[in-house]
Amino acid sequence: MFVLLLSREANDSAFVRREVERAASKGKPVLPVRLEEVTPSRALELFISSEQWIDAWRTPREPHWRRLAEVIVGLGAADAATPSRSATPAPPAAKRSLPAIASKRIVPALVALLLAVAGLGGWLSLRDGGTPQAMPAPAAVQSGAAEPARNEASAAPPEPAPVPAPASPPLLPATDSSGAAGPCPQRLSINPDLPMPFSCECTAEAVREGTVWGTDAYTNDSALCRAARHAGVIPADGGRITALRETGHDLYVGTSRNGVTTSDYGPYTPSVRFAGGPPPRSGPGPCPQRLSINAGLPMPFTCICAAEAVREGTVWGSNVYTADSSLCRAAAHAGVVARTGGSITALREAGRDLYVGTGRNGVQSSDYGTYAWSVRFEGGPPLPQGPEPCPQRLSINPDLPMPLSCVCSPEAVRDGTVWGTDAYTSDSSLCRAALHAGALGRDGGRISVMREAGRELYAGSARNGVTSNDYSSAAASIRFAH
Repeated sequence: MFVLLLSREANDSAFVRREVERAASKGKPVLPVRLEEVTPSRALELFISSEQWIDAWRTPREPHWRRLAEVIVGLGAADAATPSRSATPAPPAAKRSLPAIASKRIVPALVALLLAVAGLGGWLSLRDGGTPQAMPAPAAVQSGAAEPARNEASAAPPEPAPVPAPASPPLLPATDSSGAAGPCPQRLSINPDLPMPFSCECTAEAVREGTVWGTDAYTNDSALCRAARHAGVIPADGGRITALRETGHDLYVGTSRNGVTTSDYGPYTPSVRFAGGPPPRSGPGPCPQRLSINAGLPMPFTCICAAEAVREGTVWGSNVYTADSSLCRAAAHAGVVARTGGSITALREAGRDLYVGTGRNGVQSSDYGTYAWSVRFEGGPPLPQGPEPCPQRLSINPDLPMPLSCVCSPEAVRDGTVWGTDAYTSDSSLCRAALHAGALGRDGGRISVMREAGRELYAGSARNGVTSNDYSSAAASIRFAH
């Protein structure tokens, strides 16, 4: 399982987002524990739900830790009761059942996690200026047995009888005396000390299963045989491969090749490459889907956009874009790459309070509010010296400094819905509301808008060719300077 300790910093972290994404891709349950009153970002909310939500910032905290312990132990017991897949059955001499073995592996990890959470509870209490409160010790769990009822008055369960450890089997070579290779592990990361080069046999099933990160060089925890197929060193029905361990990389870029689609990933060590695969690139490699995959990449960053990457994804902003925008599609919006793809050079910039979407070069970008950091492109349009384009709605960021001056295009004046008269709901179409208010003409132009307190009633009217609508109470209003 994956326990997500959600704070404002974690919410903005590209690394945290990718680790959650990775946990979800491997079928691990994601358990959100909010350390602060924060709403998950749009990137995290895809992978978490409120089914087992724990708000750990509220006091008293003991019930939160107890609930977390119960959820973790419950999930661990469920995992222990589910036999893991095994290519060969356990030898008859081993009398311990698979659930018992699983419990012996899971319970220490659960206890360690609970102790870590207990320490976290003390830290939270000290941070709030209070005295740390005692964390109830987790109940002992016997290997292979159901969790005892939580009766604090009952006596502690007897110590389980010691189980003699089986004799350690001799280490087997990767190849037999005839030179034939054994079956491949699912991932090379199962043993970071395996002698290299490592040869093994991939089955057709192993080629079809698992997740892979990277191209030519792959993260060490990628599905080994599927990565080998992506590298082109074996056919779809499997075969013998030779893996080589390498140092890690700051960036692994996913591509589609040989019927396998791989994913992007940030810093990871070590990596794996295959004998007979493509040699390391001497120039720029393919672009990642988003630059936010690694906030520490050296800048400027040059990479190659494929035609498919230019056509796909979502973009927020104009000239300056959110770092999680689709990189190649944003480059096309900025006019620095053709629809057929090509080389781009990206520059990291500070975050902004507002990113305004526009239609340009066949790409429609979107508005967005505050984001931690931005990306811009060499050779892109210069930043405007005066007011920038208006957002579609002022509600995109309720904390924007006021008054806000921006420029309405003729298209923005024609589109959207408006609620109110003179004072409008903050989610009204900004430029169309300005036309209704008489602050500009139908050809657009510069406006100055102020935020006001919300109202109990917004009455619609017909004015200047725009018909606005009635609405009841809203949290905030807008008004225009004439």
